[in-house]
This record gives sequence, structure tokens and C-alpha cells, in this order.
Amino acid sequence: MVEKQNININLDHSNPVFFSDGISLLNRSDKFFVDFRQTSPRIDVIGDKQHHTHAVKHNTIALDPIMAKALFELLRDSISKYEKQIGKIKVPKPKFLKEEPVEQVSVDRNYIG
Repeated sequence: MVEKQNININLDHSNPVFFSDGISLLNRSDKFFVDFRQTSPRIDVIGDKQHHTHAVKHNTIALDPIMAKALFELLRDSISKYEKQIGKIKVPKPKFLKEEPVEQVSVDRNYIG
């Protein structure tokens, strides 16, 4: 007869939700790396000039191939159910914008802001 065991599980909910507006995927033979990015524009005033910059945060998840395949299957099924209930997800074609030259600014490495 198999003896019953109680297992206590403590879920850590301390990390806030991370909104991602970009994603990269890299893989090796033993791992998949999914890098979720969040980019927000900002204007820094240095002296009397405004400098436009982009602040980028990212969270990377490393998965073994079996978990990567499981994630793929879950996403495929979830997207299929979503589109049946709500409608087809329309992915816009990427717009290629003419990039303007960016002014290089030396930054005080001790500045935190």
C-alpha cells in the first residue's frame, strides 16, 4: 500500500507582471532562450538640451527543448481558442521608418535616474 504524503507548496507572487513589446528567441542544442523586451522612450535634459533615449528592460527565460515544445503547444492551443471566441488576431506588417541620426552624449556613469 502506498503511504500518503502531504507536500507543502509556497507560491512566490513577489515579481510584478512584465509587459513586453518585443521578443527575441535564441537556441542552442540544449536550451531555448526567450528574451522579452520592454522599451520606453524618454527625454533626458542634459545642460539645456533635450536628448531622446530609449530605456530598455528585459527578462530572459531559458527552457530545455521539452519545455520549449510544451510552451509552443500551449500557446498554439490558447491562440486557437482565443481566435474562436474573440476573433482572428491581426498582426500588422512592420513599418520601416527612416532612422534619424542620434546625437552621441557622454553620460556620467555615477548618475542614477
